[in-house]
Amino acid sequence: MQKAIKIKTKDNKIIFGTLDKKTESKKTLLIFVHGFTGNQNEHHYFNAVPFFTRKGFTTFRFNFYDKDQRSRQMPESSISTHVNDLETVYNHFTKKYKEIILVGHSLGASIILLSQMPGVSKIILWDPTSGFKNIQEKDAYFNQKLDKYIFNWGKAIIVGKSLVDEWQKLDIGTLVKNINVPCKFIFAEKADKYKSWKPFLKKIKTPYDSVVIKKASHTFVEEGVEEKLFSETLKWIQ
Repeated sequence: MQKAIKIKTKDNKIIFGTLDKKTESKKTLLIFVHGFTGNQNEHHYFNAVPFFTRKGFTTFRFNFYDKDQRSRQMPESSISTHVNDLETVYNHFTKKYKEIILVGHSLGASIILLSQMPGVSKIILWDPTSGFKNIQEKDAYFNQKLDKYIFNWGKAIIVGKSLVDEWQKLDIGTLVKNINVPCKFIFAEKADKYKSWKPFLKKIKTPYDSVVIKKASHTFVEEGVEEKLFSETLKWIQ
């Protein structure tokens, strides 16, 4: 069963999402949190639905920004709005499920670690990102006239200054300190983010696990990689 969900934020925006479940499902909800420029229908969320619903889980995926004008738009979004919106999504479901598990990819993983969601039982971080030194690392530049950043990723993506400024300042050491529930890291070998996170993992005070998926890029698009991503996630939440 699939249902479109609209969640109203405190500042009167609409968060658009999709809830999927079997008629008889566990009282466990998996919330998928997309990364920078992402959306709920990217392959690793869309394909996760049948994989996890067959196992009896209910899934929810949503957009931080959407083409619908009632939603947030990318140029006006920030790390702070993402955190607030994720907390709004979480609070919407807290009384409806016995257990809520968060799965975040890339910047979405960092958003999870910055959010206050005291009832979450477990988190899974898919190739989490962190801060960066120079905007050139992201193939982007600041446009003075627009007062926005422009990312040249095959198409020009206009991004708010607040989002980029907050993203640059993300510190792995601080993010790790925010982990207070069992956590699993799933890294992509080709993206090489494990190298940055590895020195900090031993500082985690809760049960945790980490794995690197061979031949995987940051978006897990290679043949057979997505299945490994889901299987490793399932091991942690069963």
